[in-house]
Amino acid sequence: MIKNNIKFTTTSQFIIFHNICSKVSSDVQIRDISNHNKPVDGKKLSELANIQLGLPALLMIHGNDEVQVFSSLQKYGICHKKEKK
Repeated sequence: MIKNNIKFTTTSQFIIFHNICSKVSSDVQIRDISNHNKPVDGKKLSELANIQLGLPALLMIHGNDEVQVFSSLQKYGICHKKEKK
């Protein structure tokens, strides 16, 4: 499992994030750090729309291709420093 802080700064990042996540087998979830809301499924664009821009969140990737997913998200500047747990 890969856990890492994530922050969306533009709405176009939601689309990029969704496109990456919808093509992989790993489970991808985002949890709001500030109020610990129910995790958001990264493969559902409608759920991603509930995330507020500019606020930190926790990205959780679990599956066979988690490293590939994380690398793709780094490529588009959505994720930065890797914190593997």
